[in-house]
Amino acid sequence: MKPIVPYLWFDHQAEAAVDLYTHTFLHSHVVSNSLYTASGAEVSGRPEGSLLSIDFVIAGQPMVALNGGPTYSFTPANSFYVHCAFPEEVDRIYEKLSAGGEVLMELGAYPFSSRFTWVKDPFGVNWQIMQSDQPAQIVPGFLFTGPHIGQAEAAIQHYIATIPHSKLRVMEKSPDGFVQYASFTLNGQTFAATESNFDHGFDFSPAISYLLNCETEEEFESVWSALADETTDPQCGWVTDRFGITWQIVPEALFTLVNSDDKIRSERVLKALYPMKKINVAVLKQAFRGNVL
Repeated sequence: MKPIVPYLWFDHQAEAAVDLYTHTFLHSHVVSNSLYTASGAEVSGRPEGSLLSIDFVIAGQPMVALNGGPTYSFTPANSFYVHCAFPEEVDRIYEKLSAGGEVLMELGAYPFSSRFTWVKDPFGVNWQIMQSDQPAQIVPGFLFTGPHIGQAEAAIQHYIATIPHSKLRVMEKSPDGFVQYASFTLNGQTFAATESNFDHGFDFSPAISYLLNCETEEEFESVWSALADETTDPQCGWVTDRFGITWQIVPEALFTLVNSDDKIRSERVLKALYPMKKINVAVLKQAFRGNVL
């Protein structure tokens, strides 16, 4: 499996958001942009030739920002932990991301970190910024609450059993049995999770999803069967599992077909892709060759 990549779904602000992030975090840059083709514009209602997505890296973490329209909104159930070596770095990132945004936990000392803050940036994305003895990094975090309270441990164990090269690092529980903090790796990448039985009024959102790029057909079938919840109506490989987390379960062969230098062929592949729920590579290859049924 290729590295897991977080996707951020914006209405139309992907370019502005990526500009903020790449000017906030060290070791950051834009990798590439992609535009809406005719078939993508037809499905989404976005203008043909307008910005579809931006591949970028912040603090060494690959991400993708896309302009998908006002379908989804970010919530604090999905956030990114930002581990910093020095308090000055916490303050610098806090100043950048909180300007025009909202502070959910004030900058200060907490039992778990001598310098911590939780902010929602101007685009709605949530960041937990902390001084830490861990390596400087960005870690995707899940807050299980509302309808998913009490499911964190089961979700973590399910993901570890499903995604190769995964393991639990630490799990701390509160006296009432909820997960107070958990750190675990999926495909060798660090994730975190907590639970809260407080009535926050929000839940997970597909505005943040995670690309699982499967290198073999066997891996793709295994991951799909474990994570896909058919009751949530998957689209183009995007599935929300029974714990509320959204994944993009994609066979690597798709990218070879879509990224072909032959734009006519790649457009045929996209047109065949958009109506799919589970991605069918055999059908996409037929479309690539022009054998469209």
